Amino acid sequence: MIYFRVDMYKIVLLLFLIPVSLSAQVTITGRVVNTADKNPVADASVFLNNSVIGNKTLNDGSFRLFNVKNGKYDLVVSCVGYKTYHQDVTVSNNNIVMSEIALVTNVNELSEVKIKVTKPEPAHRRNRFLRIFTSEFFGHTKNASECTILNPEQLDFDYDEKSDKLKATSSDFLIIENKALGYRIKYLLVSFLADPRNGIVAFTGSSLFEVMTGTSEQEITWQKKRVAAYKGSEMHFLRACMAYQVPEEGFTVRKVVRTPTVGRPPDSLINVKLKTFAITSGVASMANDSIKYWSKMAKQPRYDQTVADRVLKIDEYITLTKQKGIYGFGYTDWLMINYQHRSNGSNEHTTFITFNEPYAYFDSNGVVFTPESCLIEGYWGVKRIAELLPVDYELPADL
Repeated sequence: MIYFRVDMYKIVLLLFLIPVSLSAQVTITGRVVNTADKNPVADASVFLNNSVIGNKTLNDGSFRLFNVKNGKYDLVVSCVGYKTYHQDVTVSNNNIVMSEIALVTNVNELSEVKIKVTKPEPAHRRNRFLRIFTSEFFGHTKNASECTILNPEQLDFDYDEKSDKLKATSSDFLIIENKALGYRIKYLLVSFLADPRNGIVAFTGSSLFEVMTGTSEQEITWQKKRVAAYKGSEMHFLRACMAYQVPEEGFTVRKVVRTPTVGRPPDSLINVKLKTFAITSGVASMANDSIKYWSKMAKQPRYDQTVADRVLKIDEYITLTKQKGIYGFGYTDWLMINYQHRSNGSNEHTTFITFNEPYAYFDSNGVVFTPESCLIEGYWGVKRIAELLPVDYELPADL
């Protein structure tokens, strides 16, 4: 998973993104059946993950995906009552006829549905959980305020009082309207975790984009906002790296040396103390003093860091691999990536990144497909579902 850290939070985001490359457009055809009796599965969703390409199976289980560009994809098949199916598909100029896809019945899902019927969640608790979920799922940007889940009843919540952890899944696609960027997103939520005591939020899932239609004025506004979401993003940076246009695209990359701040407790301890003393704050003034102390600790920077003056060259952190169209992004120390076109004297468009493995690998569309290999803080860390663009997004020529 990619780990994003922003202020007191780590945000884990895994979207199973497998990007695509530009070239010829082909058609993918196939048929979906169930494993038990090989009967066709009708009305299953078949799509290329995090793209605008998708369709439904017909009564005979057949499907067609049109206008597919050359590249590597994660093909997803989803249907209520069955386990979600994933298969890597590589497209190279020729139409593809896939082998028969057999779906496995999801017994656990059916059992969970029966349990939920007998134990409904109280409305006030569910509304609270939904507020937490939407806040962390959409993010904390201006665009997030224009995002709505049209069918929140598809969300299943599981809250643990003792650990204060909130988990969520969706029994079917969440239908999300992003009126800021002009997308309707079908998002199949595999898992969601909010763990405030340890400052962790994590979610995984698969998505299919649909471009919304609007007035000419709306569509111009959407195009401009998509450009704004793209500019300075991780996708923009990695594409600039592939083109050897990092400074030309407004990015600078510098080495950062970090050491833990002496005397600052870890976030996990700070969060526990703040919650403990908040509960007893009305009982004794000592608790209020403790809250002030631990709040002060929370505001202290986690690290003492030194940023090098020298701007790194591309070949110091980007490498080619033996596989065509696959690149490695890595460095031995923390990196600070600044998008200068957005800089205004503050650090709000600065990203810090370190690597858990020698390289994070990405392909020609600028999307990392080994997301567990890096830890990200800062600007990229606040860009969540509300800022999400399809992997094959291209800047419009007239903007």
